[in-house]
Amino acid sequence: KKVRLPNDVRWVVKSSEYNILSNQIYNNAWNNLSKTLELADSKSCIVMDLDETVLDNSQYQIDLVHKSESYNPESWSEWVNLEMAKLVPGAKEFIDKVRKTNVKIVFLSNRMHKNLEPTISNMKKLNIVTSTDIFLLRLDKKDKKNIRRNEIINGIGRLSEIGPLKVLGYFGDAK
Repeated sequence: KKVRLPNDVRWVVKSSEYNILSNQIYNNAWNNLSKTLELADSKSCIVMDLDETVLDNSQYQIDLVHKSESYNPESWSEWVNLEMAKLVPGAKEFIDKVRKTNVKIVFLSNRMHKNLEPTISNMKKLNIVTSTDIFLLRLDKKDKKNIRRNEIINGIGRLSEIGPLKVLGYFGDAK
């Protein structure tokens, strides 16, 4: 029997509107930030979430629907380890433009740190990662995004060797 996808998943995978809006958001971001990014030094960064900001995980949602399951950390980790996420429309083009500046990219995600290697491998397959990128994935339940944002701004913890970075833009959720 054919399973009907929920409206939100169907919109992401089938709607031209989603594609157009995602591209438009990244184009607007570049238009608004390009001058600032082009003049910035290497002590500046943009902070990007990964899931549904850079990486499109709609196939994970589709798989859950077909299995009559809902999100759980175990199936999510299995999905991440498959390295099958695709790109959110517009993300690669935007990131490629940022890479032509001195600005660092910090990927701040609630993905667990144990999934760092498959995350980087997936991003390599999509040609969207460089050795200068900074990844701040979640070490444990207490390692909230506000703690990691503080590390970026103050150059402490995982960023103590890099030092404080001036954040020029945040992309994705702020939780």
